[in-house]
Amino acid sequence: MEDKLYWYWLSAMSGISCRKQHQLMKVFLHPKELFLAPTHIIEEKISKKIQSRFLESRKEELIKKGYDALKKQQIRFLLYDETEYPGRLKKIYDYPYGMFQKGQAWREKALTIAVVGSRNPTAYGIEVTKYLTRELTKLGVGVVSGLAKGIDGAAHRGACHIKGSTAGILGCGIDRIYPWDNYQLFYEMYETQTVFSEYPPGTAPNPWRFPERNRIISGMSDGILVTEAEEKSGSLITADLGLEQNKEIFAVPGPITSKKHEGCHGLIKQGAKLTETVEDIFSEFPNFTKSSKNIRHFQKKSLANPEKKVYDVVDLYPRHLDEIAS
Repeated sequence: MEDKLYWYWLSAMSGISCRKQHQLMKVFLHPKELFLAPTHIIEEKISKKIQSRFLESRKEELIKKGYDALKKQQIRFLLYDETEYPGRLKKIYDYPYGMFQKGQAWREKALTIAVVGSRNPTAYGIEVTKYLTRELTKLGVGVVSGLAKGIDGAAHRGACHIKGSTAGILGCGIDRIYPWDNYQLFYEMYETQTVFSEYPPGTAPNPWRFPERNRIISGMSDGILVTEAEEKSGSLITADLGLEQNKEIFAVPGPITSKKHEGCHGLIKQGAKLTETVEDIFSEFPNFTKSSKNIRHFQKKSLANPEKKVYDVVDLYPRHLDEIAS
């Protein structure tokens, strides 16, 4: 078999977890050596729970058939050393050796922000998310999220609205539309944006896979923006992973009486950057701000327009005209 097929087999068919794959590659150095290893060696290195599946998967015909099926579904299998593989992701210790990708090629931006939050957000959370992602992508920032209900979907839609750059990271097979509520967004992402998954096609959306994939959402970004989250929201897992990966953490405040924002307020108390505008995000990335022509133009234009004064006092809560005028 050609070299890439061995990596495909390891990533998609062997049944070995990503962390275990990294451990084994320190011993075998290449999946071909693992593929050809005698049974008594396999029994020493792999748990009994997956030995049967592992041994059955070592069939060249099955591997080639599975790999060829990807092309028919317009799915790409990207190896970690290929140019289209997300470069930032390789900096985390448990990155996938291979990623499944569908849609347009992911062109990494100078700055990428992950946007996450509640699956059952308020209207405020949706509007804030769309507003911030529109402003970010308008200024050349890439947006990463999980294509889930609620905030994730709003983040992708905000970026797609102005034809910005956004990538969705799935917690299931890349051919599985989950949740079905987002089926229109999935097709738009497949057509104009990028969708990634570390799981092979057909993989069910088991609940434990979503916390696992959060490390990829975080790993592909420079910072994590939580726009709305309850106290025990899964989005906080992504924020925690971001801290482990040395990412900047941002959180949007909300009404103190709303439980929907307790997670964000907790993050702010722990040191996350209180975020009201994209300028709050850019202030943590001075190198991007200095090098980006879009940012310099945006800042100059913003300061020059009298309308900025009006815009600064208008938010998502109703204000009387007299209050705005004063």
